[in-house]
Amino acid sequence: FTRVTKPRNLKRVAYIVKVVQYGEALTEEERKQVEGLVERYADIFACSLSEVLPVPGAQHRLNIPEDATFNLRICQRALTPPQAQFLHGRIEEMLAAGIIEKAPAELVKCCATTVLAQKAH
Repeated sequence: FTRVTKPRNLKRVAYIVKVVQYGEALTEEERKQVEGLVERYADIFACSLSEVLPVPGAQHRLNIPEDATFNLRICQRALTPPQAQFLHGRIEEMLAAGIIEKAPAELVKCCATTVLAQKAH
């Protein structure tokens, strides 16, 4: 079952209600109300990148002047093995889901370093 095939599947809905992070400042009653809303609208949540649905007709455009030049050489800080494993895994996941696609080297106009930062919470 997925967001596309069975978005209201009880196991899927229970999983979503469980993994959503709720604020600690909520009273028990407020938390139950929010969980009810999450349950009611569970079909809008994606459980994985492969469940992220494209918006029909949406396009991403950057208005960059034709004569603009950017750096094509980067000084990438070495990633630790766990960081590299995480990053490459995410890239493969996004490629498989069709969120990103590989670009031929001749189409690359700009390069930037990759920075991984752990969330504070």
